[in-house]
Amino acid sequence: MPTTTDPRAAVIGLGAMGGRAAAALATVRPTHGYDPVAASRGRAAELGVAVHDSAAAAARQADVIFLSLPTPDVVRAVITDLDDTVRDRTIADLSTIDPDTAREVAATVGDHGGRYVDAPILGRPAACGNWTLVCGGTDSDIAMITDIAVGTIARATHRIGDVGAGATLKLLNNLMFGAINTITAEVVSLAERAGIDADRFSGVIAESGAASVSGLFRDITPRMAAHSYDPAFAINLLAKDVRLGSDLARSLGRSAPMADLVRTITERGWPRDLVILIRPR
Repeated sequence: MPTTTDPRAAVIGLGAMGGRAAAALATVRPTHGYDPVAASRGRAAELGVAVHDSAAAAARQADVIFLSLPTPDVVRAVITDLDDTVRDRTIADLSTIDPDTAREVAATVGDHGGRYVDAPILGRPAACGNWTLVCGGTDSDIAMITDIAVGTIARATHRIGDVGAGATLKLLNNLMFGAINTITAEVVSLAERAGIDADRFSGVIAESGAASVSGLFRDITPRMAAHSYDPAFAINLLAKDVRLGSDLARSLGRSAPMADLVRTITERGWPRDLVILIRPR
């Protein structure tokens, strides 16, 4: 049970990832939260999170503030709203954003007397507790986050480098995810068009030991074969991540044609309420 001597946590953004993080943290320490969506606040409250009516109100109750937000613009807006509330507090940003935004936000937090670590998540929502946080920041700030996160929301944290390094690694990971997911959806569709049972296609390859087999392939191809497209990851969020990754390549002066192709596919007009488990039309 939480005790009053434990470092207090706040989670700003109680969606698919943040909601799970807040619930897990609340099992071992006082945890506060905020989300603009009433339903998200309600779910968090039922799981032991003390919910508030603003980000600043939640943050004032915490020693470490976790952000779990959808876009760089939202991260900037929340940091602006927090203002001096960040003083003497550590911000652990779980959001998937670009490294320039991470460095910009870190400077703003520092100007207000706080500390900032970009600590995006490697792992799916249901794997909360076994996530890996890839971190950009100082050793001491990351050590503080590690003490709180490992054993509750994460299996491990890794310092990748200075602020922005964690965000960079996460974008590169999501570029790979986008490319693998896209070609997997395409080949399942081609298998069906060629007259091969998609379930058999999935099972034979998955059990073959072929180099093409990945955890993602094992997870999504049976569901594609069954035409079971329950939400896993919103296509608009993947489009955002791929766009940021493609822009990162440009900022580094490198050509990234595969990233640009996946960007075109994810932005080409699929309905935004569809999800990653989607076959080409």
